[in-house]
Amino acid sequence: MSDKNNDQELEKTTDATADEVTSETETNDAIESVPADSVQFSVTFDDIDDEGTVDDGIYSALASAETGATDETSEAEADAIASANASAEVTERNAARVNETLRLAKTDHKDALAEHAEPQGKATDPTMTLASRIDRVLVGGGSDDILLKTYPTFALNKVTVAGPKGKVNILDDANFSCYSGHAYALLISDDPDSGITADSKRRALMGVMSGLTTPASGTVMNKSANIVELEPVELRGHRLGIVPQLHAVQPNLDAEQNVLYAMNASNRNFLKPKPVIARELLAKVGFSEATSGVAVGTLPLVQQRLVAIARAISTEAEVLILDEPTRGLNADDEVTVFAALAKLAHTGDPKHCVIVLTASREIAEAADILFKI
Repeated sequence: MSDKNNDQELEKTTDATADEVTSETETNDAIESVPADSVQFSVTFDDIDDEGTVDDGIYSALASAETGATDETSEAEADAIASANASAEVTERNAARVNETLRLAKTDHKDALAEHAEPQGKATDPTMTLASRIDRVLVGGGSDDILLKTYPTFALNKVTVAGPKGKVNILDDANFSCYSGHAYALLISDDPDSGITADSKRRALMGVMSGLTTPASGTVMNKSANIVELEPVELRGHRLGIVPQLHAVQPNLDAEQNVLYAMNASNRNFLKPKPVIARELLAKVGFSEATSGVAVGTLPLVQQRLVAIARAISTEAEVLILDEPTRGLNADDEVTVFAALAKLAHTGDPKHCVIVLTASREIAEAADILFKI
């Protein structure tokens, strides 16, 4: 009986084995029937830990995503892909915002520059470069100039000097501006209608311009400073060089001592010995006599005027105010004095602002700019 049972089981086993062989043969035949160029290959990145265990993690997911070999995406793989996509979207949005900001900034800057360069609505040449347009704003003419100017070196802003009680004003809204590097002339004339003489105007001007007289209205400015607010030593020892008609020099002192007298009175500090500076200044204005040992009062009038000019610039004052500096001189001496003033205005460091008060039209017209008072 047992032999019969054993024979039956052996027969079943043989049949099962035959079925498996047949199934494997069919499978191999199916694989061989697939064309070679339709076979896909998958690259797997095995992450092996210290214990030799294979961790089939993010590397396998990325490799499978590249080859399309996986049929389903695991939860970890889905998270990784979603994170990568989200990062790419954020980066793209940020890049778009940056580009938009740069485009708007470039447009706004261009519009602002165009508005400034063409304040009156003039068309801009499209062929002009940005550098050319900036240069045009900096050196061009028109209303833009006022934005680029500094304070005048010296100016009277609507200055009024009252006359005697019950009389008309000697100066009425006097207004002019002067800059370093130029020689100016104030041509002063009589006013027959009001009875104000040129000498009255000249004395009033010298008073307010030197800070000795306070105007009834208006301001006298040295750059941004109102001169009535400055101490006398600051004003006449540092800022202004004054050459009056009378008492412009010490007649009993020689030329060098005259200049030293003004330098000492200014209370300034000098980098070189004062006698050396005094002699250099006398040479600068064209003084041709002995600098020491000879009293200035004994020298020709033109040389005395040159000494007075040297005294005025000895305190390094930028503004020179001269009251009829050529009065009493002959034509040649007038040229000598005015040539010295023009040299101070146009050359040197610093260039000076020279203001001459005169009743002579010929002298006034020799200046760079003429104002009628």
